[in-house]
Amino acid sequence: MAVKKHELVHDNRNQLDLTALAQYIQLMNDQPSYLPPPNELVKNCQDIVKCLARASGNEDQLWNLLQSVEVYLHRIVNSVHRSVRHEIVTAILDKFYSFISDPQSDACPATSVVLIVLDGSNSEATLSAARWLVQQGQNGPAGAGLRASLSCLYRWMYEWHGTPALGDWVLAYIKALEENERFDILIEVSVDNLSRLFLAMKDPIGLRQSVADVMFHILAALRESTEALDRISPHVGHVLVNLAADSGQWSRQLLQNVVDILTATIDRLLDTLKGDALDVFRDKYSEIILCLERHMASRDCRYLMLPPWRARNVCLTTMNASAPMRKVGLLNLGNTCYMNSVLQALLVTRQFSTHVVLRMNAVPYWSKMGILFAKMMHSITTKLNPDEFFAVVKPPFFTRNNQHDSSEFLGYLFELLQSYEHGSDRNFDYSRPAGLSGVNRMRAIVNSNNAQSSNSNDNENGDQGPNQPPVSPRPSSSAGGSSSSGQKRPSSDPESHVLPKKRIRIESAFLRRDSFIDSMFGGVLLTRVECTECHSSSLSRDVFRDLQLAFPEKPEGWQHNVQNLLEYYCSKERLNGDNQYECRDCGGLRDAERSVLIETTPKYLILVLKNFKFDPKLQVQTKLLHSMYHNHTVTLPTVRSQADHSAYALYAAVIHTGTTLDSGHYYTVAKDNDQWHMYNDDIVSVTNESELNGLNRASTPYILFYRRTDIEEGTAPSLEELPPRLQESVMAHNKHYVETIKKRRLTRP
Repeated sequence: MAVKKHELVHDNRNQLDLTALAQYIQLMNDQPSYLPPPNELVKNCQDIVKCLARASGNEDQLWNLLQSVEVYLHRIVNSVHRSVRHEIVTAILDKFYSFISDPQSDACPATSVVLIVLDGSNSEATLSAARWLVQQGQNGPAGAGLRASLSCLYRWMYEWHGTPALGDWVLAYIKALEENERFDILIEVSVDNLSRLFLAMKDPIGLRQSVADVMFHILAALRESTEALDRISPHVGHVLVNLAADSGQWSRQLLQNVVDILTATIDRLLDTLKGDALDVFRDKYSEIILCLERHMASRDCRYLMLPPWRARNVCLTTMNASAPMRKVGLLNLGNTCYMNSVLQALLVTRQFSTHVVLRMNAVPYWSKMGILFAKMMHSITTKLNPDEFFAVVKPPFFTRNNQHDSSEFLGYLFELLQSYEHGSDRNFDYSRPAGLSGVNRMRAIVNSNNAQSSNSNDNENGDQGPNQPPVSPRPSSSAGGSSSSGQKRPSSDPESHVLPKKRIRIESAFLRRDSFIDSMFGGVLLTRVECTECHSSSLSRDVFRDLQLAFPEKPEGWQHNVQNLLEYYCSKERLNGDNQYECRDCGGLRDAERSVLIETTPKYLILVLKNFKFDPKLQVQTKLLHSMYHNHTVTLPTVRSQADHSAYALYAAVIHTGTTLDSGHYYTVAKDNDQWHMYNDDIVSVTNESELNGLNRASTPYILFYRRTDIEEGTAPSLEELPPRLQESVMAHNKHYVETIKKRRLTRP
C-alpha cells in the first residue's frame, strides 16, 4: 500500500508541530504491514528524536503521543532485518546523544522514550549502548559532552517519571564512565545534582527501584566526599523522617540503605581526622550524626561493596606555616624580563609550583623549573640568576639579544612542559632541540618571521638601548596549546590586526586526561552557530589555556573593564556577507549568529588583553591606551552546569610598560599569603591591590591570572618537605651565597 510521505519536523523551533508527528505515527501504526524503505526509515527515526527533544509539555500532555511512539519504534526494531536494525539503533542513539550532550539544548525528558529500541531485559545490551555513547563523548575535549550528557540525564531523573527504563539507562551510563575512569566527571556532575536527586526519596511511594539504585550507587561512590555530604546535609533529617513514617516494606528498605550508606560516609570521613579537626567535623555534622544514631546501621549494604570515586588529578597543596615569607627576585640577563615576569606569576600559582617541586623532579624541563622554584621559595638571598633554567627553556625562535612577548613565552612553556610530563630526566640530552607535541615543532619559518619583526633590547630601566631595534611583543598570538578560535570578530575588529608575519599560531589540542597542565589551566569553549533562516545550529568544542580579549569599539573616554570584555568575547556575532555560514540543513550559505560559552572552566584562568593594534598607514604596531578598570573578581559566561564554577579572583598580573612598542618592559604584581608584591626583575617590593588600577596609561596589564574561588591554596612547602635532590640543591646554593659574602667581607679594605 502506498503511504503519503510526511515531513515530520522542520529544523525550526518556531515551526515545530507535534501534531504532525502524532499523525504520522498513528498512520504508521494503523498500517502494521507497511514500513518505509530503510533509508527513509532511518531519517524518520532521527526526526522523531529531534521532534521529541524540542517538545514541551508534561507527562499527561504527552502521554498518548509517547505511547504511539513506543509502539512504532518497538515494531520497527522487531520487524526489520538485523543489519537495518543496527543502523536504526545507531542513528537514534547518535541523534539522542547530540541533544543530551548539548548543555544549551534543554532537551525534553520525553526524548528518553526512544530508549525503547534497546532491549530493556538485557542489561548487557544496555551497558553496551552506554559504552558506545561514552566512546563518542571521548572524542570531545576534556569529556565536555560526557559532562553535559550526564547532567542532562540526572535532570531528567528528578523531572520525569514517564520512562520506566530511564533509571536503568542512567546506571548503565554511570558504569560506562567508571570503566573509562572518568571519575572527575562523575564526581563533579553528581555532586552538583546530588541534592535534588536525594530529595526524590521524600516520596518513597512514587520512587522506582531503578531510580533508587542510581541514587544509592551515587551516594556510596561519593562516601569519601565532604562536599557531597554538605550538599545533602540540610535534607537528611527530613528524608529519614519521611521514610520512617511509612511502615511499608519498600520504605523500610530505602531507610535502611540510606542509614547504612550515610553511616559509612561519616565513619570514613572521621577516620581521616584528628585533634581539633575531628571536633570541628563532629560539631558541623552533629545533627546528621544524631539522626543516624536513632536508626541502627546494619553495615551490610550491598552498595558499600562499590569502590569510591576518586579524582585522578589530585593536586598537592601543603599548609605548612613554616614556609619562608621572603620574596626572591630574578636577575634580568639583558632582555629576560618577559620570562622573569611569567615565572613569578607561576610561582604564586601554588598548586602548580607545589606540584612542580614535589612531583616532577625527575622529569625533563620540569626538574629544571623545580630547582628554580625551590630556590625562589627557600633562598636566603633576595636575587637569583635564572640562567640555568632559561638556557634550556628559551624558545629556539627567540633571539638572545631581543625582547619578546611574555604571553608567547608562557604558551611555549606550557606546551614544552606538557610534551614531557611523562618523560624521564635520566640521561636526558638538553643539548638537543625539544620535541614538542602540539606546536608542530614551531616551524623554522617562525624564526625567520621573528627576525624580520621589530624588537627591542630591554635594559633594567625599560628604556630602548642605543642602536637597538624596537620591541615587538605580539599580544594577539595565542598561548601555547590554547585555542584562538572564538576570538571576537578576528576579521573585522579594527583593534586586533597585527602583521601576519609576526603572528605565531599554535595548533589547538584537546585537553588530555593525563595532563597536569590541562588540569590546571585548560578549559573548553563551546561555540554555537545558528542559522537565522531555519534555526538549526551546530556546535563545536575547543580547548583554551588562555582567553585573548579584544576591545569593542566605544566612544572616546569610555572606561572598559575585564568583565565587559569577557561578555563581549562571548556575545552573539552576526555572520553575513562574505562571512556567511554554510548550513547543512538549508543546503547553502546563510546568515547566522555565532556565540561562545565556557563549557568547562579551568582552575586557573589566564586572560590576555589585546592592548596592541597594527597601524596600516604607518606600518607599525602601536599600543592602545584605553581607560581600563581591571576587576579583582570576574564571572565567566558559562553553561548552566558550570554556574557554580564560574567565579574567579585575581591573584597576579604581568604588566607591559611603555608608550609604544619601540620600547618596553615587563614586570609582575602578585598576591601570595594575602599580601601583594611587585616583582620588577630582581627588585621585589610590597604593594597593594589598588596597584593595577592606579597605574599610568603607559603601564598596561597584559596577562591577568585569576584563580577559581572554589580552589584552596596553601603556602609553599617547607624545605624539609622537598625531595632530597632539591633540598641538596637549595642548601648548596645557600652555602655558596654565605661563602661569597664571607669572602667579600674579608677582602674589604
